[in-house]
Amino acid sequence: MDKNREIWRKLGNRIAEMRISRGITQSQLAEMTGLSHNYIGFLEQGIRKGTILTYRDIVTVLGYSLNDLMDIHREEIPPELALDLSDFFTACTSDEKASIVRIFREMLSVVRIFRKTGP
Repeated sequence: MDKNREIWRKLGNRIAEMRISRGITQSQLAEMTGLSHNYIGFLEQGIRKGTILTYRDIVTVLGYSLNDLMDIHREEIPPELALDLSDFFTACTSDEKASIVRIFREMLSVVRIFRKTGP
């Protein structure tokens, strides 16, 4: 499989994960976005590729961002944890979200330093 096809497949898998985590069917997503059920299926299978605007519309309806979609090389997060985190962030203001992200970045830096130096 060529590299581009692999990317479209991964993006499609990610859309399916996002949709399923929200408890939405392909038909419901199609209705919510104005796209056809078949097209949603083709995108999720990586058979078709969408435009950036199509992907934006899909993730927006699902309550995600394009950054969430493009993060296809991330470590797998258990779906229940991802849903908990998503619910948590949904309840936050933009300023709170930005502060939490800064705190997590700092914590990650400390963890990485600690790992290198040991206890």
